[in-house]
This record gives sequence, C-alpha cells and structure tokens, in this order.
Amino acid sequence: MSNKLTNRFQPIDALRGIAALLVVWQHSSEAFIKHLGIAQHGTFLADIAKDYDFGRIGIICFFLISGFVIPSSLNDCDSSGIKHFAIRRFFRLYPAYWVSILLAVIISSVFISTPDVSTIAANVTMFQGLFQQPHLIGLFWTLQVELVFYILCAILFYFNLLRNELFIFVLMTLFFGIFVLIQISPYLTGNPLTLHKEVQLLPYLLSIMFLGYFYRKIYDRKYQLTHIHTDHNKRLNIYTLMATIMCLGLPIILLIMYFIGFDFIPHSFRFGMGHTLGFVLFLSGLVLLKRVPKSLLWLGVISYSLYLFHPLVMRVFIQLTKSTDILQGFHVSFYMMVTATLSILLAFFIYTFIEKPAINLGRKLSRP
Repeated sequence: MSNKLTNRFQPIDALRGIAALLVVWQHSSEAFIKHLGIAQHGTFLADIAKDYDFGRIGIICFFLISGFVIPSSLNDCDSSGIKHFAIRRFFRLYPAYWVSILLAVIISSVFISTPDVSTIAANVTMFQGLFQQPHLIGLFWTLQVELVFYILCAILFYFNLLRNELFIFVLMTLFFGIFVLIQISPYLTGNPLTLHKEVQLLPYLLSIMFLGYFYRKIYDRKYQLTHIHTDHNKRLNIYTLMATIMCLGLPIILLIMYFIGFDFIPHSFRFGMGHTLGFVLFLSGLVLLKRVPKSLLWLGVISYSLYLFHPLVMRVFIQLTKSTDILQGFHVSFYMMVTATLSILLAFFIYTFIEKPAINLGRKLSRP
C-alpha cells in the first residue's frame, strides 16, 4: 500500500505535462501557419488543433486538476490553514509569473512597443481583467480564474464549508445556472451579450473546478484514505454523477445539436469538443495512467513555467524567422518542434532558478 500511496498522484503530474503540451501545440501551430508562407507545405497539424481546440482541452484539464488538488490541500490544514495556503500559493504562482511579465515587456519593447505603465501595473497583480486592462500574455486570463477559485476555497474553508459536500454541490449548481442564464439572456431579452467573454465563462469554469473536488473524494476513497459510511458513500456517488452530467452534459448537448444542424452558440463544435475531450483526458489519465514515464513526470513538474513562457519563445522565434531567410520555408512541424524544445529548456531554467526556490521559500515561511 505504501508504494501505491506514494505513486497515486503521478497521473496528476503527468496530466499537467500533457495539458501544457497541448496548449503549446495549438498556440505554436496557429501562430506559424499565419506567417512565413508555410501553409503551402500542409496545415493538418494546425487544423486539427484548431478544430478540436487542443488549447481548451489542456485548460479544462488544468482546471479539473486544480479542483482535484486545491480544496484537499486546504482541508488538510489546521486552523491557520488560510495563512499557510496563501503564502504557499503566492510563492508558487507569482515569482515565475512576474519574470514572464518582465520578459513580455522586454520583448514587446524590442519588437513592437513598450506597454503602458498602467497595463504593466495591472498585470503585476494578476487581476488585470478587473481593471479592464489587457493581458500582456493572452493566457494570463486562466490564472485569474485560478485565483478566484483559490479565494473561494479559502472563504469556504474559513466558514467550515469546504468539507460540506452538499453545500459544494449546491454552489457549483448555482454557478452553472448563472452561466446558462447568461448564455440564454439574448434570447430572453432580445439584446446581445455585452459581458466580456472571460466573465461569461467564469461561472462555468468554477463549476468545473468544483467538480474536480468531487473526483478527488472518489479518488481518495479508492485508496481507502478515510473511512466512509455507506450512506455517505451513496450521497457522494450521487453528487459526483449529477455534477458530471451537469458540467459534461452541456458540451455533449452542443455537439449533438451541431451534428443535427443547429448551432446554439458560435463555434459550438469547438466548445463542445474542447470541453468534452478535456474531461476525457483528465478522467482517462486518472484511470489508465499506472506507470508514468519519468520524462512525463518531469514535464509535469515544469508545466507551469512551460505554460507561462512558451508564448514568449514563440514571439521571439517568429521575429527571428521573419528576418532570417535560412529559417523560412519549412513545414509547420519544424516550427512547432523548435518552439516546444526551446520552451521546455527555458521552462526548466525558470523552474530550477526561480520557481523551485520560491516554492521552497513558501514552504519554509508557512511551516507551523
């Protein structure tokens, strides 16, 4: 049992690495296919990533992982858990994030123009969307969702509600209902939606993250970490099943409607496939990944830095390719491979010298 317990989170680390690679695939293929006249060599790798929304698959997998990990890490804490949780999350996210901002500003200044001071200052907080400022790197919007989820979990923990499965189920049902109401409001009022897309998606993404909370409960039960009464066991199964039907049912319904010729929302196929396959990736990883290769575990360890810094590698590589004839005219796979390789190397460097020391410092400062 000890080896089983030691290795039980390896699938999560592996899923982080896979999710990060999917995001890199989509971003790099879409970016390079638009430049350098390489579309003539074939666009299949870019088309499949766009049609099935590989980036969304990776992001949904990341959000499920957060729901799987974060509430349990808080519930394992004592009465001072919020303070320790805040310290560890801060040092886990912000140091590497600030380095990415610094590099983004430098790269923009060299190749385009220096961002406004107000934009930079807002991005430093990671809540730039609340200040109606643009993201210096487009994927920063996902980090805002993560922070909102962290804050919600901390509030629930403070009021001793994070262990209350019924309350969590009702809360995620409420978020899901808000999302659906927002989406159908144009049909009810006759007025187009004016909410920013990030705000529209937030309730649905939060419900997905809380679904990860229920998957963790089921997963822990598999390893017999806690004794669960039979009635409680049945309730947990019901909550998990209903929550899954609710969150996964929406993209599946959109796919069915698309195939019968009715688009309820713009790009309903991409939305449906991206979210559905995100669930499939996460759940199949938990069930099927038994012996995880060390290379994939290592990729999971550096996945946050890989996620943050690959757009910057891509920007520089695009500019170099535009100005260097010898780098032009290859198949899109060449540019994808170079981007992924350089991004992984940079992510390893950032993890080793920025991210890991910051994580260790956060653990040291948050020790009881």
